[in-house]
Amino acid sequence: MGKKVVSGILLSFFLISAGFAAEPVVLSLEDSIQRALKYNLDVQIANMEVKKAKLELKKQEAAFKPQASISASPLQWKGKYSLLEYSPQVGFDTSLSTQWGMDAALSVTGKKEEGEMMEPVVSLTVTQKILPAPELTSSYLSLRKSFLSLKKEELSSEEEIENIKLLVVTSFYKILKQEKECELKKLSLEQAKQNLAIVKDKLRKGIANKIDVMDAEVELIKAEEEFYQAKSSLSQSMIEFKELLGIGQDEEIILEDKPSLKDHLLKIKLEDAIKKAMENNRQISQQKLIVKMRQFDFIMSRSEASASLNLLAGYSYNTMGQNEEEYKVGMFVEIPLLDGGKGKAGIQIAEQELEKEKLNLEKIKQDICRKIRDNFYELKRLEKRVLLLELSREKQKEALDITRKMFSQGAVVSQQIREREISLKQAEIDFLSALADYEVLKAELLKSIGERI
Repeated sequence: MGKKVVSGILLSFFLISAGFAAEPVVLSLEDSIQRALKYNLDVQIANMEVKKAKLELKKQEAAFKPQASISASPLQWKGKYSLLEYSPQVGFDTSLSTQWGMDAALSVTGKKEEGEMMEPVVSLTVTQKILPAPELTSSYLSLRKSFLSLKKEELSSEEEIENIKLLVVTSFYKILKQEKECELKKLSLEQAKQNLAIVKDKLRKGIANKIDVMDAEVELIKAEEEFYQAKSSLSQSMIEFKELLGIGQDEEIILEDKPSLKDHLLKIKLEDAIKKAMENNRQISQQKLIVKMRQFDFIMSRSEASASLNLLAGYSYNTMGQNEEEYKVGMFVEIPLLDGGKGKAGIQIAEQELEKEKLNLEKIKQDICRKIRDNFYELKRLEKRVLLLELSREKQKEALDITRKMFSQGAVVSQQIREREISLKQAEIDFLSALADYEVLKAELLKSIGERI
């Protein structure tokens, strides 16, 4: 009775464990891409850089919003050591800078003497930049550079996303190919075992010798080694793929795809591809932003080294002693006289940096055009190759079906079926390899023309 109870408990535990056992996760190529984008650390880091650039832009924008502060000294005494008088103070300051070169500052302070009322002092000053142009102020140029930096980081984030997609596509098809190679090596191993058994049987019948057996054993060892190496390569690729997708190594996954070129064809003309790249390529767009930023640096260096002309208007009101109002209007000029050549050197450095980035832009355009042309013609070649290999695979399937029917009729031996299975696996591997090359090259071309993979 006790044994039955224990057996029942163990059986129940086994059934429960089996019920809760994690089933393999089936992933298509699209599933793999989405999972990688969600969990990949490089993508998360790139997104953090975008957030940082947005905060930096807000920081620069804050310079053109009203600023205000209050200061107070409620406990303050002043005077001679023998006679300190209670003299609290309070102040309010506010300022505003605009993108048009105008700065306004308002200051209100209050001071109270012993036995007297609080006496306010009001001061308002407005300054308008005339030369250099108001939009060339360092604060405004810094704001525009921060905006460009944000755009650049957004493009970098998009580029990182496309790089991850490309890596997923490459790894996905690599694993599919390696799985087929494992199946092929397994069939070869089974064939080697069968060949060894046949040779041993011939040895017993006297129609083979020991050398033949040794040769068959060597072929078996070789087949076992190749099968082991294929499984090892597949395991390593699967580990890297799981890391890319943020999947735990103890979680089992199955990659699912229905490889067919008609679902993967990229239809685009070469001239259209180059035109799109010049307009949308992220690397080109990033370099254009860098050129624009260097232009701002050049403008800023010239502005800092040149004379400036400003208009000034002011108003002040003081109630201390006698009530007095004062107005002020004027113009002031700042002319740098001697700086040891620092300003001129700064302008030359900024100009050289600008020219260098312009040359880099042209070089990037040339490199991308060359890459697009190479990829385009290679893609057309692979397209033809994939179609032919797909046809070859279908023919091998038909040949295997015919061989199996002939075997059922006793017209061929089982070894011929195995040979046909090996031929089919090799045809599938050749097709998958060509399709993988096509998919990776297509993804690179899409990335080059600025489209999403």
